[in-house]
Amino acid sequence: MKEYTTEFIRNIALVSHGSGGKTMLAEAFLHFTGATTRLGKIEDGTTVSDYEDEEIRRKLSLYTSVLPVEYKDHKINVLDTPGYTDFIGEVISALRVADGALVLVDAVAGLEVGTEIAWGYCEAFKLPRFLVVSKLDRDNANFQKALASVQEFSETRLIQVQLPWGEKAAFKGVIDLITMKAYAGDGKTAEEVPADLKPAADEARTKLVEAAAEGEDALLEKYLESGELSPEELMRGLKSIVRSGAYIPVFCAAGAHEKGIALLLEAILSLMPSPAEAPAAVVKGKEGEEKLTAIDSGPLAIYVWKTTADPYVGRLTYFRIYSGTLQGDAHIWNQTKDNEERMASLSVMRGKETLPVKGMHSGDIGVVAKLSQTSTGDTLCDRDHPLTLPVPQYPAALYRVAIMPKTQADAAKISPTLTRLCEEDMTLSWYGEQTTGQTILQGMGDQHIDVAIRRAVSKLQVGLTTVEPKVPYREGITKKADAMYRHKKQSGGAGQFGEVWLRIEPCPEEDFDFTDELVGMNLSKSYLPAIEKGIHATMLTG
Repeated sequence: MKEYTTEFIRNIALVSHGSGGKTMLAEAFLHFTGATTRLGKIEDGTTVSDYEDEEIRRKLSLYTSVLPVEYKDHKINVLDTPGYTDFIGEVISALRVADGALVLVDAVAGLEVGTEIAWGYCEAFKLPRFLVVSKLDRDNANFQKALASVQEFSETRLIQVQLPWGEKAAFKGVIDLITMKAYAGDGKTAEEVPADLKPAADEARTKLVEAAAEGEDALLEKYLESGELSPEELMRGLKSIVRSGAYIPVFCAAGAHEKGIALLLEAILSLMPSPAEAPAAVVKGKEGEEKLTAIDSGPLAIYVWKTTADPYVGRLTYFRIYSGTLQGDAHIWNQTKDNEERMASLSVMRGKETLPVKGMHSGDIGVVAKLSQTSTGDTLCDRDHPLTLPVPQYPAALYRVAIMPKTQADAAKISPTLTRLCEEDMTLSWYGEQTTGQTILQGMGDQHIDVAIRRAVSKLQVGLTTVEPKVPYREGITKKADAMYRHKKQSGGAGQFGEVWLRIEPCPEEDFDFTDELVGMNLSKSYLPAIEKGIHATMLTG
């Protein structure tokens, strides 16, 4: 793949609830632009995005896939994210490196919980968004109902830039309110707006022009005077209100049948910001906070947002360049781990396909293999200009299981395997429960844990099973109590006899206080450390 400079790059995340149409929209982008020769299908396991065995088996996205789309001398780094909340960590990581998002809403189901959660993270990252009402060709599709469900939820105003040309089986294409033309199919050819849709289109366009006029004072003055804006002024105002977050434009699409694709790609190029136009990144430098704009001449600042294990090439490190440029075979500094790494050969990923590149410019997203110490959340930079990019906050675990090895050989590999899994997934964590002696793996849900266990087998060749975690019960001492143990043993020769008395009582000021009431030499004080140690050991298990 050729190199793209910063102004010709767009970094766009696709987010929604599960089965919202993200993967098929990405598939349509690739096919429409000639990156693929045929449109893949989720049911057949042939999409570019869902290439992992578990994704094909479950017929849903489990990981964020990077899909660079080349269109009109631009590169759109499309980040196709999972929709189910068990895998929200993948969504957060993708939004961390995106400059804009396409939020998809199923025209049949309307707004769903996964979309609401992703919407909230888009707000947190202050990303400009498009709302794409998808699957308009499905039975029971209802554009107005789906749109109303989002309008009721959203605090940001929505503005239609398209109307659907038909619905359900009669969904033919879109009515573009910017050009006031109708586009059938993928949208390559313009037609006149059908007469029966003209009144609705005229009304919607008036609202669009009014919204665009709010983008600049000069545009608002002209609109108030003349009641109209030129096509160039309309686009200028629309760009302003989208990038500022004042409005969210609404689009129509059906990815599985490649309808509405051309206009959506055009809108990404014209309305979404390039990395250079996105807000500056705030980083921690030697002298305090610094602001970095995506320019090639700036200090090198790279954020690692994803790591995966590949059985053939080893560890793959996905990164975004926030400032500066990068060439293959470069030696750069890992500020987080305090060590140097060699970036041997640079590539970009398209699903599972590796596309080599000689160099990368500021704002681009790439991948490098076999970095020995680098993991997700690390910052790479020049050693002489140390910088640290902030890591997003991930939600706390909601579900946990105890992990057991399948074989004795697997037992020795549990610790490094779980560490590796947690390095790849920021919402996974593990620890040893001292009280029960179990190894605990935590995640966002049962599907999340199940996928991690299967990944350990397929990628790391370590067999793991899960069991219910034991409850670490502890007994609290509420009143004074005494106990005595008498030891007697006679087996020839000198006999053995001894009595041990132990008293326990509440100790509200401290967790533990050990005292003795020995008199004379009735017991050697050399035994006391062993007795105290035994009491401590018993306290750990209850």
